[in-house]
Amino acid sequence: MPPVRHLLAVSAAAVLLALATSVHAIEFTAPSFAESKISYEALADRFEDNLAFQSPVANFPGLSTPFSAHHVLELLKLPMLPAHGVPAVKFLHGVASGDPLVDAVIIWTRVTPAAGNAPVAVVQYQVATDSAFASIVKRGVVVTSEDVGHSVKVDVKGLNPATTYFYRFMANDDTSPVGRTKTLVSNTADLASLNLAVVSCANMQHGYYHAYEAIAKRNDIDIVLALGDYIYEYDKTGYPPVGGELPASRDPVPDKNLANITDYRTRYAQYKTDPQLQLLHAQKPWIVVWDDHEFANDAWMGGAENQNVTRDGPWDARKVAAMRAFHENIPIRPSHAHGDEYRVYRSFQIGNLVDLLMLDTRIDGRTQQGAGDSASRKIMGAEQEQWLHSSLKSSKAKWRIIGNQIMFATLPENINPALLPPGFPAAAAADLKSSDTWNGYPTSRKALLDVLYQNKINNTVMLTGDFHGSVASDIPADGSGIPKPNAPSVMTEFVGPSITSASPAQDSAILNEYIKPLVGGINPSAKWADLYRHGYMFVAVTPAKVRVEYTYVKSVKMLDGGATAVAALLETASGSNRITTALQP
Repeated sequence: MPPVRHLLAVSAAAVLLALATSVHAIEFTAPSFAESKISYEALADRFEDNLAFQSPVANFPGLSTPFSAHHVLELLKLPMLPAHGVPAVKFLHGVASGDPLVDAVIIWTRVTPAAGNAPVAVVQYQVATDSAFASIVKRGVVVTSEDVGHSVKVDVKGLNPATTYFYRFMANDDTSPVGRTKTLVSNTADLASLNLAVVSCANMQHGYYHAYEAIAKRNDIDIVLALGDYIYEYDKTGYPPVGGELPASRDPVPDKNLANITDYRTRYAQYKTDPQLQLLHAQKPWIVVWDDHEFANDAWMGGAENQNVTRDGPWDARKVAAMRAFHENIPIRPSHAHGDEYRVYRSFQIGNLVDLLMLDTRIDGRTQQGAGDSASRKIMGAEQEQWLHSSLKSSKAKWRIIGNQIMFATLPENINPALLPPGFPAAAAADLKSSDTWNGYPTSRKALLDVLYQNKINNTVMLTGDFHGSVASDIPADGSGIPKPNAPSVMTEFVGPSITSASPAQDSAILNEYIKPLVGGINPSAKWADLYRHGYMFVAVTPAKVRVEYTYVKSVKMLDGGATAVAALLETASGSNRITTALQP
């Protein structure tokens, strides 16, 4: 029992009211919070109805954040009917929704105290079937505080399948922007189509989020899949942009390598002030996993490439801080882990069309890249690997889609410098090597291929981030880049471009023409490659095929560079396990 509950003398009536109004949060049917007669004592006792206070891993409650005793006292001092006037808090970071289910969805916001006031805030939420909120189906209230960076996360349950909902938050006299979200179809529904937008690698310092805005303005996208690197952890000089500087307003805040919970919360808060990111969060539900930069560059379970104990403190403490900040700021449910405290891998059944498997190939059980005998390296923990393999074998859906952080297609251990153009950046050459991809973990890679081949599992598509470039490939059963009669293609992989982060060709069309042929030489199964443009993948799934459109923006360096174009269209026909169509419009 959280310590705060020992500090409160909550009446039996208040507890019964809280339990009667909702299974998971304090909901009410009265026209307003004041008329609902819910007491602040009940709110304080049920502070974990705001999921931001809960542990990111439900069966490890020690990772939760308590509602501080002095904030309980601040809450109890608040008037039940706040005076009309300047609000105590503002909604400056937009709204978001995520992890949609058949009957539930997570909704999120963050409040900002006005003039340093309001260490605690009472936040109401409304969910309706119309944007004017004439038909409200859920309304409730939670408390937030600086204990969790003033984040608000609510798991809204009891919703209808395949239904569009609108939601908003209110605190005192201020109201948040309106968000739009949608629940999944029932698990047994015959779903004719599913459209996804796949994004990753959005360094705010490197460019404008035009791709986010372009996705938000489309009416044909059901869900955004975010495959990691939602934020970047560097200081201003740690990962400078290429191809031109942007205004100082996009420089990292705080200007330091992130190391503690305050650092990570502040960086998320900065990113979430971006209007293009806010627009996309408000328009579509997201399903998100982390990659390395939510922690530190080239992270693994025991450290990271740029981890410096003197500067950053112990890795374990930094990792927990990064994980908690992710949990507070991303609309994701607390998970249940099996012997592991850092679980974000999970699955979504979307009708009878798609089983979506979201992996964690970064933190969960991953051993250090490039270290020791390659045969002994593991890209994920044993529990996750067993879950992945069994999920693929038991899936009855038409398609299995794997959301994955790092490239699976063939890459070499090293690049011959003689093959690169003079002066080609070492960092860009490193992007083409395999140590930080599935190739650097050959035992884990072969195990997945064997599961697909030996069990004759068809219609598996892997969607990948991290690389900052676009590569679409067939994946042969023997792991090479060349399908053979005894090692046919067992799945296809589509690696997506970055939203803004510098590409392997350093955002240069000229360098792209030099190094793009290397991809074909390394991986003959690649059907498309572009190593310099930024944008997103549009993925359309039907029973007959999966279509992937590589959609690029004109320029991430210019405010008016948001025009988009489809540069390649690729299709995987059902039963083929390979790319059957590759067009360049």
